[in-house]
Amino acid sequence: MRAGRPVATLLLAMGLAAAVSGCEAVQQASDTANQVGQAADKAQLCIEALKLAGFTPDATDPQKALEETQQKAEELNALAAKAGDATLQDAITGVSDTMSKVTLEDLNPANIATWSQEKLDQVAKLSNACA
Repeated sequence: MRAGRPVATLLLAMGLAAAVSGCEAVQQASDTANQVGQAADKAQLCIEALKLAGFTPDATDPQKALEETQQKAEELNALAAKAGDATLQDAITGVSDTMSKVTLEDLNPANIATWSQEKLDQVAKLSNACA
């Protein structure tokens, strides 16, 4: 009877080790799935942000262009709030800030190139954050 006790203890220890290994494998699989999910979320967020950031206002109707640009900025702010990655969030916010601060003066034909370059610089940062 005493000889059975060490065998039972050994079997119990082996069972516990297998259970712990199984839990670790499940945790690793869960971590990997979360990383894949986060990458997919980031990719989708980047696609949407870059699409909004690519908006070019129509300078022939400055008031409408101002309103549309500010609307796109609001949509970008909403996306920034969803970003879990601080670098991505900052990049989206940078584009949003540039777009929300646009004025009618920025959109007149003499100044639109300067404002557009500022926006393009922010879009480049966004593209890098998405890479």
